[in-house]
Amino acid sequence: MNEILLICILVISLITIYITNKYLDKIGLIVLFIVSCILSYILSFKFATLSTFTFNCNAIVYVNMFTSLYLLLEKIPKKEVKSITNLSLIINIFSGVMLYLMASYTQSLTDTIGINMTNVFIDNYRVLIAFPISLFISHKILILIYEKIKNIYDNFFISTVTTYLAVGLIESIVYVLISYYNILDNQTIIKIALSTYMIRLIITVIYSIFLLKITNKKVKK
Repeated sequence: MNEILLICILVISLITIYITNKYLDKIGLIVLFIVSCILSYILSFKFATLSTFTFNCNAIVYVNMFTSLYLLLEKIPKKEVKSITNLSLIINIFSGVMLYLMASYTQSLTDTIGINMTNVFIDNYRVLIAFPISLFISHKILILIYEKIKNIYDNFFISTVTTYLAVGLIESIVYVLISYYNILDNQTIIKIALSTYMIRLIITVIYSIFLLKITNKKVKK
């Protein structure tokens, strides 16, 4: 059941990326990037299991966010992309404050949804802090590495996948360490970080192959 759901979400996400890139251009990609940041933040509090892998539920949305950033780097100057990532940090901090305040609000006796929100956002307050920090670091590293790789070998598939190999690993480790160090045992932390990293890598490869075909990006001779 998890596999079918994952495939359905993946297909819908690919279609969304395609439509946004083709018809909405820069503005659409910026909106998709910001929305993906917020959704990725909210989903980062939950984990899913696929076979023997336990990974972060934001895996597909997270790759959506990175892919939007890759496409923006192809369309607009790097300086503008940096400004957009700075905006995403502000939005994530604001979202974290709002999630905390919303979960802290005194609920009625029958408000089971509110009680569940408290369990998610208050008890996991370290995630509220860890995600914006790890994401902001990964965005800055992504922009730097992606540009350097493009200068060496200007191929969309190689640029995106190679960039994620470095950035995704850093983000996964930083996020999990800040969020769960001294809460979970070290073996579990490493397993979750690597599982999340590998699932996102597979999705990144799928996205990159798909976008390489639809955007007709080729190697510059």
